[in-house]
Amino acid sequence: MSDLFYTGAARRTSGGFSVTMRDGAKLAKQLQKLKNGGETAIKRTVSDFTSRAPAWVSKGIRQHYGVDTAAIKDAGPKTKKGATSIRVSGVSIDGATLEYKGRTLTPTHFKMSPKSRPSGQQAKQLRVPGQAIATAGGSPVAMVRPPKRYTVKATILKGGRASMKPGTFIASGNGGASLPFQRTGEGRTPIEAVRTLSVPQMISGKAKETIEETISTKLTERFEHHVKQAMK
Repeated sequence: MSDLFYTGAARRTSGGFSVTMRDGAKLAKQLQKLKNGGETAIKRTVSDFTSRAPAWVSKGIRQHYGVDTAAIKDAGPKTKKGATSIRVSGVSIDGATLEYKGRTLTPTHFKMSPKSRPSGQQAKQLRVPGQAIATAGGSPVAMVRPPKRYTVKATILKGGRASMKPGTFIASGNGGASLPFQRTGEGRTPIEAVRTLSVPQMISGKAKETIEETISTKLTERFEHHVKQAMK
């Protein structure tokens, strides 16, 4: 089984982003041309961050992972005003941090297939000794259809399908949702649900560089826009 999957209780995780802007020297020169407009420009930029950054983060995650947008939205963001601050050319105001919290997810959020336990049977029939079961007319053999085997897969990392280990099966979990399970003992029980990454883990994983680059670029663009507006 891929190391992207594990069985056991859900694990709670958290992570976040603070306001950051690149090209500090360039921005400082722009602020020097303003009197009272500098603080206004920064405040409006922080406001843009809190309203637009969730979409930037979501897009960055989905560039690297096959997770659905609903799971990202459920994990956050929780906006904490005043948790950090921006200071450019002597102007300092309260900033904001976007904090994401969430449990490790089940593969159902990652284009899992099949979505439910297959009900079909294998087309190929198996011949077994007739003595093992009651047969009409005392036939020496009987025809039975064994349960169809299936492999449960999910797109955790974008561009590839990851298979769960043989024996993984789909059944109804708490709330009636169809979830993948694995037997963790030698018998039919105990069984535990299969889980994978959380949204905060994706933010701090492969998506981290993409998200930071996007936020830095977009935030600088918004700041320059507000500076130009203040200079009119």
